[in-house]
Amino acid sequence: MLKGFTYQREREYAAEQSARVINAYRTLTDPLSRAIYILKLENVVVDVEERITDLELLAEIMELREAVEEAEGTQALNQIKAQIQDKMQYWCKSFEDAFLNKKYEDAIASIQRMTYYKRANEEIIRKL
Repeated sequence: MLKGFTYQREREYAAEQSARVINAYRTLTDPLSRAIYILKLENVVVDVEERITDLELLAEIMELREAVEEAEGTQALNQIKAQIQDKMQYWCKSFEDAFLNKKYEDAIASIQRMTYYKRANEEIIRKL
């Protein structure tokens, strides 16, 4: 009886560790999740739901969403998706520079932009 109990606990432990590895992999392979995690390691809290007050960014995001709504066909959506990928790369690099220079407010601003671009990209994926 004890042997079966030990086997069950080992299975539960293995499943728990497997879930942790999968979660860590997802965090590290997603630039936005990775950036948030890196700041968390520095005890910098990032609220991705915080409202953006940058009017330029808000206008850009609204334009992107309109473009996605009005896009007809896969080619148009893929062009917008490529633009978003370029912006994500730019802001990933911006985050890296800010983080390395310990400019955490700038790093948070980069994360906020990445959050909006990721959401716009998700809209495109749903539409494709």
